[in-house]
Amino acid sequence: MGERPRTEQQAERRALVADLVRTQAVLEARSTQLREIFASRWYRLARFAWRLRRGAVLRKVGPPRMAGEGSFAQPLDSATAELDRLAAEASGPTEDPAGAPVPGLVSPRDGGVGSEEANGGGRDAEGTRLLLSGHRLSFSDGIARRARQHGAVVREDRWQTHGAHEAGASAAALAWADTVLCEWCLGNAVWHSRNKRPGQRLVVRFHRMELETDYPGEVDLEQVDTMVFVAPHVLERACERWGWDVGDSRFEVVPNGIEPSPLGPPKLPGAQFTLASVGYVPRLKRLDLALDVLELLRRRDNRYRLLVKGREPWEYPWMAGRSEERHYYEKLLDRLERAPSLRGAVDFEPFDDHVPAFLRQAGWVLSTSEVEGHSVALAEGMASGAVPAILERPGAGEQYEERWVHADAGAAAAAILAVEERGAWVAESEAARSFAERWSWERLEPAWDRLLFGASEPPGRPGP
Repeated sequence: MGERPRTEQQAERRALVADLVRTQAVLEARSTQLREIFASRWYRLARFAWRLRRGAVLRKVGPPRMAGEGSFAQPLDSATAELDRLAAEASGPTEDPAGAPVPGLVSPRDGGVGSEEANGGGRDAEGTRLLLSGHRLSFSDGIARRARQHGAVVREDRWQTHGAHEAGASAAALAWADTVLCEWCLGNAVWHSRNKRPGQRLVVRFHRMELETDYPGEVDLEQVDTMVFVAPHVLERACERWGWDVGDSRFEVVPNGIEPSPLGPPKLPGAQFTLASVGYVPRLKRLDLALDVLELLRRRDNRYRLLVKGREPWEYPWMAGRSEERHYYEKLLDRLERAPSLRGAVDFEPFDDHVPAFLRQAGWVLSTSEVEGHSVALAEGMASGAVPAILERPGAGEQYEERWVHADAGAAAAAILAVEERGAWVAESEAARSFAERWSWERLEPAWDRLLFGASEPPGRPGP
């Protein structure tokens, strides 16, 4: 065969060169993007946390590091005088007045879950078919476990997100159930309230997060047998937003439950100088305020340190679209890298199920959030014997004793120092542990027996 005409060869070479030029342009654009990413603070934050995690994994197991080792302390400054004043104010009596009501108890309308009249003694759940529905069911693990112990058959209707589910699977599960517990008042509560059969029992549990969504307003409230709120202030805010009657007899308050027994082991050496904070995303958790408390403490005593446990910001896909949230964590990174008083005094641990081991290191549990419903992390910390230091927020005064709720970071630091100066940490630790018993599943079980299985006959079942 003859050689191809020169014009074809030239055209082919020109096309090849054009492809190479385009490829080079794409590579240069990608390189520019990568350079921008590597130069960004957000990348630095991810790299910094990876170093922390890698160090935690590679660190040899040994005796607990005493607070303050390898850390820097700033000299006292003008904040010292203010701390002294606040400490004096915080060092008053720690005993409750005789006969004073104890805040934070479970409180159905008719006098409290602990009362015989309110509980009606509960009933046997034998044979009752209980369906748990929601996107995250960890808060109801204790309910499911105890329902099974009483003879109920428990299944789950797991939703992918707040509003996404397999309608066919949910319909089959609903057809099977006698009683439905919707964990969270989100799309699951909307769907079940509109699809329940006559005779079925529907209980919806309302946490704080739902206040930031529109789902509760779409629930067919007439089909809900009981709406359980985790705290009085959550109930009041929900009624205010959606125009519900705050006196509705179907509305009850039952806080989140905890299992105290795994949290019982004694504290490790140095715990009374160790603060713990569980969960620091989103920014309303206010880790910056926890750092404020730590810095104020370390100006007086550099043995104090902070342990932080939780998922990292970049583990949440929604973070990419929230520039203000990203900027907040970038500032935290800069602060952790540059503040001499924080260097070596803050440790991060990844999110996992090893909370009891984590809390053994902590003598104090911080709660610096702007808003909370009923914090399980704080309750578990207290049950472990960690003394709470809570910054004032809606509902805190109703849920916890006054001496544990503080106006700001300075007042919290002053209260912590005052306990140490009085040598009262052991007594405060036992008080926190005792206070947290009210949130044990054992104490809450009669309330859930009544709410889920309180009918004279199992829901949805004909009599003999």
